[in-house]
Order: sequence, then C-alpha cells, then structure tokens
Amino acid sequence: MMLHRFALIPLLVITLIACNDNSLPTIGRTQGDFPMQTLLHFDSENQCYRFAQNVLFEAPFADGMAYPRDTCLESAKKIGRKTSEEVAALHVSLTYNGEYYIVKSGY
Repeated sequence: MMLHRFALIPLLVITLIACNDNSLPTIGRTQGDFPMQTLLHFDSENQCYRFAQNVLFEAPFADGMAYPRDTCLESAKKIGRKTSEEVAALHVSLTYNGEYYIVKSGY
C-alpha cells in the first residue's frame, strides 16, 4: 500500500504541471484565457514592451501583424488598434503553428 502512495506523487506532479494555465500551447493546440503578459512583458531596463516569443495576430484588433521574438515596442506604439500596453493587459485565445504563437482574440 505504501508503494502505491509514492507512485501517485509523480503522476500528480505531472498532471499539475500539464494543466498549468500559463503554459504555452503546443503545435495545433489552442489555449483560451491566456495572459498576454506572458508573451509581451514590460522591460523596465529599456522602458518598452518586449515579445518573449514570435507572435502573429489574427485577432480583429490587429489581423495579420507579426512580431519576432525580442521586438521591443514603446508603451504608446500601436499593435493594430490597441497600444502595446493595452495588448499586454489582455487575456487571449492562443494557438501555435511551430513558428508563431497566434493570437486569435482577446478581452
């Protein structure tokens, strides 16, 4: 019985890590309600918003816009109809195609 308890601990840990809401989706998977600040965070050293990964927007506010990793945008710089500061505050529906994280929508 004691052996079964120890066997369940790694399984529980793997399940908790796999179900983390802030983990990026894998190829072909979509994740809703994803905090955009994970992909677009404020860089206090350079006073800009920096992309952590390659990002492509297919959202109504910025359809077709793409930014490579490490692109640094000022707070007031527009990403479509929203500023980079507004976009960083969104929760988005996100998918991945192997090259870009694709933002489908946001609120």
